[in-house]
Amino acid sequence: MFSAFLRFLTGEPALNTPPLQITKILVHPIKSCKGTSVQEARYTPEGLEYDRKLVIVDRKTHVAITARNISRMLLIDPKVHVDESDPYGGKIEISFPADSGCEPFNVPLRPSRELLETWPMVDNAAVWKSVNDGYVVQSLDSDAAYGLDTPSEIISNFLGRNVLLVFKGPRPRWVKPTPTFPQLKTNVAFQDGYPILIATDSSLEDIAKRVKVAANAEGDGEDTFHIYGMDKEVWKEKEFAMERFRPNIVLGGEGLLAYDEERWEEIEVGPDHRKMLLVSLCTRCQVPNIDIETGEPDSSVPSQ
Repeated sequence: MFSAFLRFLTGEPALNTPPLQITKILVHPIKSCKGTSVQEARYTPEGLEYDRKLVIVDRKTHVAITARNISRMLLIDPKVHVDESDPYGGKIEISFPADSGCEPFNVPLRPSRELLETWPMVDNAAVWKSVNDGYVVQSLDSDAAYGLDTPSEIISNFLGRNVLLVFKGPRPRWVKPTPTFPQLKTNVAFQDGYPILIATDSSLEDIAKRVKVAANAEGDGEDTFHIYGMDKEVWKEKEFAMERFRPNIVLGGEGLLAYDEERWEEIEVGPDHRKMLLVSLCTRCQVPNIDIETGEPDSSVPSQ
């Protein structure tokens, strides 16, 4: 990773890459909750449409809560249902594990300005060091268990913490410039850093291969590949899911090498050859260590 970062900063040209295919598109409607795979997605200046437009914040401090804080957030499952005949363009259906005792609920997919004006507003929803405005999501169901506050109340019950579900407000949230793009000026919704995260199948395959090698390794020789602290018996059978890394666009193709994407400066998308600049590598965090099926962190995979 470090050597790739140096190549990125020093502008070492990437190898010529053959045409690639998009193998998966993932949208994460609520920051740090489960992603949903879609067949197509519109691009907006803030990222893919519907991606991370919602965030869960502490009810008192309005600081964003993520799976780094409460790993079981990854079990909250928001699904996008587009319906252009609906006054709000459709809905996001938010559901929970069957044994949680939490009932699913729906929120509007594209709330109108008139609807947003009826929702309570917060002006200090904090994601990292940025302070943002937003609207506390209200229920549209007249029979909802907790009335208008049903979305925040049900999520609070599931997480065991008093929280608010907040929809992104109109104030732009500007990204940080990078050493290679010092004049960068674009904004995001509630993503950590930049509008879109790219990953490749070849990189995931390499990581999965290394994990299997470590799980089946015997002995302590210098040439033996180890991941210290891993549960070898578990990882001999366990598969490694791309969703752990929470990308938006996953690319694959013949001739694509593991970690090639760390040297790319731009990619072209679609028949019109629209260009997408790759401005930064993604800073590593502990979220990929969380099992997306159980919401429980693994002791060392893949962080080591």
